[in-house]
Amino acid sequence: MTTRKPPESETPDGREAISADADHWIRQFIKHFELNVLNSSRKLPPNAGVSEFQLATARAILATYLDSGMEFESAVELLAQVTLEKRSVNIAWNDALNQRRFALIDKEIQGTLTAAESIELAGLTRIMRDHVESELNLPIKGAQALHRKLLELESTGESD
Repeated sequence: MTTRKPPESETPDGREAISADADHWIRQFIKHFELNVLNSSRKLPPNAGVSEFQLATARAILATYLDSGMEFESAVELLAQVTLEKRSVNIAWNDALNQRRFALIDKEIQGTLTAAESIELAGLTRIMRDHVESELNLPIKGAQALHRKLLELESTGESD
């Protein structure tokens, strides 16, 4: 049986190529992922349904991250972040979400946070950070009022 070399990565539409290190990491990740999918699929019964294959695939993804040297907690946080990115796009940060986040942080400190709550906390933290870093959160009205006041002082000659 002949083995063909995989095609070289081409950059579409003039985008820059990824670094050699990134290319190597991605290729190794894919190889490990394939092996982990095969290993977890072999453990399934012959009459396994789609949901069982999906669970095996999720296990393979986690195993591959761990194989790459990622700590378990970091892998869970990363998966939670990706899971909640799409859901959190249109959610406005508010006091109720802030209170829920505080309650989850308390549970985390006490060591009673469940896996589902850990994912929820990661999602709430992402929404909060997006809110804090957004332009909507900047004190524009106050800055504009200060700017007007400075312009008035300058025009009257009082700024010296």
